[in-house]
Amino acid sequence: MPDDTGFNLCQEMRQTDTIILMLSSMQDTNYILEAFEKGADDYVTKPFNLQILKAKIDALLRRYKTSSSNLTSNKPLVFDRLVIDFCRREVVLDGTIVPLTALEFDLLYFLASNPNRVWDRAELIAAIWNRDDYRGDDRKVDIHIGRIRKKIGDHEGKLIKTIWGRGYMFELSNGDRVKLAD
Repeated sequence: MPDDTGFNLCQEMRQTDTIILMLSSMQDTNYILEAFEKGADDYVTKPFNLQILKAKIDALLRRYKTSSSNLTSNKPLVFDRLVIDFCRREVVLDGTIVPLTALEFDLLYFLASNPNRVWDRAELIAAIWNRDDYRGDDRKVDIHIGRIRKKIGDHEGKLIKTIWGRGYMFELSNGDRVKLAD
């Protein structure tokens, strides 16, 4: 990229509802992990097989189309200061819209719609990525959870709990309940 880095472009594109597949000759693990941190949905290194690239693109498009159609609700979920509105695909924290990517929204909505249950990475990948045969790095889930926590101010993991050795859980305290907005 002559004018900018792929990482900067990736971060800019993450502000919109866009699928990002990075194509690069860089094969260093740290570089690839940084690409996912910056918002890449997938990463392909050169040289690559055109059939595999097409299959990856098809899978990303399929996941994008089906992830939003599998998660349905008419009323927003309300958790104290956090409102998750599926129909508007909007998350509001203390009256301010939180910019989430489509994948981040789907992951947060899925966890919040199924509170107090531990979901391991494979289950989340199957539910959100809609791929039982997903072959990518399952640590991608950790990166997305980290981004969501940062964006909703859940730095201590009070809403999205990490259950070490098991997975993640959207935890409601004894007094908390999932409320549907009127």
